[in-house]
Amino acid sequence: MKKITLWAMGLLLVVYCVVQNWTVIVHVKGPTSEQDFSIRMPYKDKKRLEFFCRWTSFVSVWAYTTIGSKPSSVEHYTKPLAQIWNAIRSPRLRIYFFDAFWPPNFREIYCLFYPEQLRIKLGWETLNKYMKYFPDSRFALHTFYYGNNVCISMVDKVKLINTIRSNFDDFQAVLKDQGITPGDLADNEKLYSFLKNLKSVGLNGILLGYGRNNGLFFEKYKGRGEDESSMASMWPDEDDAWLERINEKDRSFQSWDLSDLFYPRFSCDPDSEETKQLKQTYRQEREEIIKYYEGKDVVEATFSLLNRKYIGSFDAL
Repeated sequence: MKKITLWAMGLLLVVYCVVQNWTVIVHVKGPTSEQDFSIRMPYKDKKRLEFFCRWTSFVSVWAYTTIGSKPSSVEHYTKPLAQIWNAIRSPRLRIYFFDAFWPPNFREIYCLFYPEQLRIKLGWETLNKYMKYFPDSRFALHTFYYGNNVCISMVDKVKLINTIRSNFDDFQAVLKDQGITPGDLADNEKLYSFLKNLKSVGLNGILLGYGRNNGLFFEKYKGRGEDESSMASMWPDEDDAWLERINEKDRSFQSWDLSDLFYPRFSCDPDSEETKQLKQTYRQEREEIIKYYEGKDVVEATFSLLNRKYIGSFDAL
């Protein structure tokens, strides 16, 4: 009996390894049909990319950068080993283990051995492997490290440069200090250096699509108690409904999908014309994002967006 069990376990392991490395094809569309191409990749890479593309596009709202008007977007994750160490030191660790294994709670067991932070990390590393297929992409992806935390930045270079030019007076001092012009940010290395050294919360808010006045207003009153109370959530009513729906979803076994797509979240002056215009814009763009992704393979759809070229003419968008 033991031999049969060992053989069965061995066979399952072999099948698993074969499936994980089975080659699948991802079709990528170009600006014209002549520029379409296909990428062959292991099945495990495709599955990691599916999670990462769904997570970043819909939950971290990167789709508002790849499709909408948002110049840049970010995602954060904690290094998995640091996350495990934090869990080990947690006074709730014993309770967590007990709840997971007795009686068996497969959802908790899954989370315990395959944490979300690790999935983000693996997806990000996998995406980096395939960025070589998009050497002329208008999108730049950068990694920034802050202790045990990792920040991933997705930038549409065309929209970012246009935004800086539209708010040149605000960015002029920073550009001068770094000895660059807005056009220099088309170079990925200079863009990385610019973002890494951009310490202003307000200017970062502008580049994240939160609006000029909202960004600078937040920086001015950040941490000032009563003065900060004049700022509010961008989506007070929609936020509650979205959170209620998300909390009912089993994130361990159900994929993020288009119904999870929310709007970019940030503090704002709720009564300003800027805020009203941003809300209208993001509502329209959410519909455009859903229309684009609906019925498509999420990896193929995202790769096709990354395949959009850097065109150099910033007034074209």
